[in-house]
Amino acid sequence: METRQSKSQRLLVGVVLVLTLLGLTVIALDWKEIRQVVVAANWKLVPVALLFTALSYTCMSYAFAVSNRLFSVKMALHELAKIGFVSQVLNHLLSSGGAAGYSMRFLTMGRQGVRTQDILAASFFHFYVTSLGMLSLLPAGVAYVLLRHPLSGSMTRALGFGMVLMVAIFLLGTLTVFVRPVRTAVIHLVARAGRTVARRDINEPLAEFNDTISRGVDGARRRPARFLALLALVSADWIFSLIAMAFCFNALGDPIKAGVLVTGYTFGVLAGVLSMIPGGLGVQEGSMAGIYALLGVPFQQAVLAAVLFRIVYYFVPYLVSLAFYRRMLRQLPAPETAGAIEP
Repeated sequence: METRQSKSQRLLVGVVLVLTLLGLTVIALDWKEIRQVVVAANWKLVPVALLFTALSYTCMSYAFAVSNRLFSVKMALHELAKIGFVSQVLNHLLSSGGAAGYSMRFLTMGRQGVRTQDILAASFFHFYVTSLGMLSLLPAGVAYVLLRHPLSGSMTRALGFGMVLMVAIFLLGTLTVFVRPVRTAVIHLVARAGRTVARRDINEPLAEFNDTISRGVDGARRRPARFLALLALVSADWIFSLIAMAFCFNALGDPIKAGVLVTGYTFGVLAGVLSMIPGGLGVQEGSMAGIYALLGVPFQQAVLAAVLFRIVYYFVPYLVSLAFYRRMLRQLPAPETAGAIEP
């Protein structure tokens, strides 16, 4: 009779194979654009872009690890960082609302004895802090467009409305994370929606999730140095990714101004994330190229730079992450011998 351990192992292997196939498919769909970039780029500058990409992912991975430590997850820091790297690469490449990366976290961390509520809460908190970077860049990008490239009245209103909406959503998220009564009210609404739509009572798991978030927030207040380290890692992640984008432009033509770089990058990445198309396929490049062209960058350079950034920041890290899968499958212990988490 097949043991629980072997079933869990087969499930993890199956998920890894499916995600690997999906990732390679996304790369294959962009192959024509990749060939154009290979011909046009100055490859002396591409290694520099790869260096800053590596620094960005290092900060991103350890930010995930620190987030989990705030929620008392007792796994080795380097193991958490490894899982953070693999899952973030999947989220970037597949743009499935985080489903691909979160599935990987549930399977790998669950085998180490970490509860689902802890994984979900730590991931939610990490996503919130990471979104701080995007929100800080968005107003700067909007202001740059309005000041340097005046738009029509309708476009200005639409842009302003979009920014206000994003800020409102972020403020609601902040209140939900740090103010327990607000979080309890939101969770109550989610529970009611679950009963109405799915006809299931999900009050108990949501209450456990609420308690877990509270424990993580309390951990951040008790360990301000750890929380500040998390903010520093997230900030460095965004800065290094912007520098990688800048070197992609340098490899394909003249350097661009910092304001232009930040504006196009912010709106392009945001469009790719919101599109829910795997890897923002076509959407991110089109959005970046259009905005950069609007800001005075030659259209061909903008398109090729966006494709080169996809190669450097999405495809190369994905190929690197494949080497981690076998090691993760080999090293992860069975559930019976897995480590525990702090109470």
